[in-house]
Amino acid sequence: MTRLAAFTLTAGLTAAVASAATTPTKTIQPAVQSAARVAVARETAQVRLLQRSGGLKAVKVTGSCAGRDNIPLLKVWADAKGTPRLVQYQRFYPDNSQSFTGYYDAAGRLRFAKASASGFIGLLYNVTTEYDAAGRQVAESGTRRPGWNQELQRLPGLNPDLLKRGICTQ
Repeated sequence: MTRLAAFTLTAGLTAAVASAATTPTKTIQPAVQSAARVAVARETAQVRLLQRSGGLKAVKVTGSCAGRDNIPLLKVWADAKGTPRLVQYQRFYPDNSQSFTGYYDAAGRLRFAKASASGFIGLLYNVTTEYDAAGRQVAESGTRRPGWNQELQRLPGLNPDLLKRGICTQ
């Protein structure tokens, strides 16, 4: 084998290994992922339209959902059938903060979530995540500090299933 051919083969293998190590694996095919993201966009747009048109009513939340100044940390809006469709949680302290906004479909499943948190060490995460009707993550964008890889559906201290029922978790 000539030196040029050996170099080319070595460079090609190195590039393939580097690519495999840095390219995330996709569990959903691109066409299916695209269709799921379109469905998420439609669900989110529907919730926003309901909110703007007055189709969502505020849900009473538990008394533990008030902050230091008696300002509610949690706001939940439900449709005419009583299904929570929009959940907002915000907690701000001088040394840390946490916020979550979740859009739910008519069946009460989380479809779109935006969350951020910071602590003593700075930004922990600031992500937007989309979920299909089966609850599988189809897309995520944003920033996460190394080690903060938990899905928004399962964040400690911020359980969306409890939040949509009006229960704060602290």
